[in-house]
Amino acid sequence: MEIVSTGIEGLDEILGGGVLSPSTTFIAGTPGTGRTTLGIQSLCAAAKKGEKVLYVAISSKPEALIRQILARFSFFEEDINIRTFNVSSVERDPLTMLVELGNIVSSLKPDRILIDPVTPIGFGFPEAERRRFMYSLNAALNEWNAVVCFTGTLEPAAVKSNVISDIVDNIIYLSQSFDTHITRRYIELMKVTGMSSIQGEHTFEIGTEGISVYPKDTAQADHSIPASKERISTGTSMLDGMLRGGLLKGSSNLIAGSTGTGKTVLGLQFIMEGAKKGENGLIINFEETPEELYAHASNFGWDLKGMEEKGKVKIIHTLPSSLDPNKHMMQLKKTIMGTGAQRLFLDPVDGFDYALMDPIVRKEHIAALTRMFRNLGITSLLTYLNPEGKEGLKTLDIPIAPVADSVMILQQRLIPSGMQKSLLIIKVRGSDHEKSPAIYEITSNGFVIEDLTRGERT
Repeated sequence: MEIVSTGIEGLDEILGGGVLSPSTTFIAGTPGTGRTTLGIQSLCAAAKKGEKVLYVAISSKPEALIRQILARFSFFEEDINIRTFNVSSVERDPLTMLVELGNIVSSLKPDRILIDPVTPIGFGFPEAERRRFMYSLNAALNEWNAVVCFTGTLEPAAVKSNVISDIVDNIIYLSQSFDTHITRRYIELMKVTGMSSIQGEHTFEIGTEGISVYPKDTAQADHSIPASKERISTGTSMLDGMLRGGLLKGSSNLIAGSTGTGKTVLGLQFIMEGAKKGENGLIINFEETPEELYAHASNFGWDLKGMEEKGKVKIIHTLPSSLDPNKHMMQLKKTIMGTGAQRLFLDPVDGFDYALMDPIVRKEHIAALTRMFRNLGITSLLTYLNPEGKEGLKTLDIPIAPVADSVMILQQRLIPSGMQKSLLIIKVRGSDHEKSPAIYEITSNGFVIEDLTRGERT
């Protein structure tokens, strides 16, 4: 037995490399989840590589119409073999269909077969007779010596009790959820035989080019990478001093503060400092468009647009309402590796609240992100929006504080002379740091910290 590719981006990864040949796979789900698209796309990918494939359509539509429908997808291969069986006939007389299909397979000797869908076959039979038929089908499958896929319309609970689940090697379940902003599609492996698969709910999209699967990140921290003692400047020398030399290279750092405290300014200053030193940066933003960030940065004399045009900075802007966390993580990883980024600014991390409503799942995803950053050697700065009026904020009030290597809190309060802003370093993992707060201002030069003991600015 060998491992063969499904031909679908991301699906091989969660299956552990592909599927065994020969083997049987059941693609199940509720209506509209993309079961047929997944099966046909995999079949066409194999045909493109020179494999002989057979599509068995259980349908009331003629072959010509089926070809017209499938031709809308860019992946469709015209020379695939298609055989149709009337759905009413196979419901009443599945044995005749099995004999005819056996003759077709013996004649064509296909490498891969898709039966779409399998659930109507013998639908009118009593359950005991239908089970006997499915075991007869399974005996025939063993003789075909091919990679065989079935599709079927079933709810998750019904999959587990269906006889098909007993005879197949793999079960792929597709589902979808709807909200006011977006339809989210999920793919889950309910059964995998002989492969080291990735469990959990992965996401996928359907477009004219077919299905793209975005695996859930399960990577562990790479302990073979030694902790760095090298320091990275924040772009503010006084803050570097408070951190005893700057941020540790490869660390993930959190800036928490309410609206107007200067979180974005400090983050942009951190990225621009790196760009000037030849350290490429990546900005991940959920709220401001690149054009808005260009204008924001120009207020402080920073040519962010010019830096991006030179390839020193890359901006990824995503609306939280349309965010697919798994796809987003895959995009970030490709961008980091493609640009050679060494610094990363994510503003704000609260953007994941819209896409991941469950706080535990959200925390796990952010932890996976920071783990990926560390594995890639990225020094990251993440912002978190504190609720207004939380002046006595502690780390326990910040849900993601435990996953950060350092936590800095920005606060502001009204005093007779105006609004006073202060910065307090709560923790720095593996390093000493300044324990007292510092007063700072946002000026035309950016984020400026005052030295209270000498009245100086830097």
